[in-house]
Amino acid sequence: MTTMTDPVAVSVSKGIAISAESTSTSADDHVADFKLTLSAGKKGGQNAALNVVSTNSAFSSCEITGQETGHGTLKISHRNPGPAAASDANAAALSIDLQANGFPGTAAQGIFLKSTSGGTTGKIINYVDPDGQTLFALLPDGSLLLPPVAVLPAGSDAGLKLCNFGGILGVVDSSGNFTALT
Repeated sequence: MTTMTDPVAVSVSKGIAISAESTSTSADDHVADFKLTLSAGKKGGQNAALNVVSTNSAFSSCEITGQETGHGTLKISHRNPGPAAASDANAAALSIDLQANGFPGTAAQGIFLKSTSGGTTGKIINYVDPDGQTLFALLPDGSLLLPPVAVLPAGSDAGLKLCNFGGILGVVDSSGNFTALT
């Protein structure tokens, strides 16, 4: 008999190691639910609720396919661990780490988007604020949508800010000065 502290190990030499299917009859049913809970007062190191690793260099480590009409095929929700609004200032909802793996470097692309059948008429990248307003979008024709801002953004030592200020495309420098691009 196994207990909740015993690990599960499955090994096969051919075929599918684990197959699961669920016929949902109510909201919030899932085929699998993985949860990592740390002991009270403990901080996790490199502990993940799910770790997918593959040494097959000829194909993807993970495939996700869906048929949604109003949701993403993959939804990532980041939750601030608190207690402050900026407690997660160095976190990211999606983090991509391009590693050299002991070689002199890597030439891998950080993000690659492609439509293998029929293309898309939808926005390639779309950032929408909590009020439902698009703040930034990469359109399928390759153009960039920057809706006009009514207030000039503050300057930043991190670099120039590209913005559409009152219908004029320009940059804001580190001092907060706006220069129109002509």
